[in-house]
Amino acid sequence: MHLHKKSLFAAMIILFAATLAEAQNPSTTPTTTHVLVTLTLKPEARQQPEIMNLMQDEVRETVKLYLDGKITQWYWRGDGRGVMLILNATSISEAEALIAELPFRKADAVTPEFIPLSPMIPLRALLAESTGSP
Repeated sequence: MHLHKKSLFAAMIILFAATLAEAQNPSTTPTTTHVLVTLTLKPEARQQPEIMNLMQDEVRETVKLYLDGKITQWYWRGDGRGVMLILNATSISEAEALIAELPFRKADAVTPEFIPLSPMIPLRALLAESTGSP
C-alpha cells in the first residue's frame, strides 16, 4: 500500500472511531446549520389538474425564499418525484415553518422530509495533536 493510501486509510479509521465516540456522547450535540428538505410529490397529486395551476405560485414562493436567503441550494430530484432544498435554518421547526407556507404543502400535494445538517464534528479528531511519529 502506498504511503498516501495508508494515510487516507488511517484518517478514515480515525473519523469512523470519532463518529462512534460522538454518537455515544450526548454532550457533543452538533449544531444544526442547515436543513435538507426533500419534497416528494404524492402520486395522487400528479393526477390532479389543480397541481399544474399551483405550479406558478409554488415556483414564485420558492424563488422568494431563495432570494431572501432561506434556500441556499435547490435541486430537482433525478427520479422526477420532487425537489430537494437546503435551507438556511438552524432547526427542523424553523424549516417546517418555511415549507408550510409553500402552495404545494398547503394543498397537501407533497410529503416533506427534514434532515438537520451540521459541520463534520468527527473531523475534530484529525485536528488533535498526534502522539505518534509520521
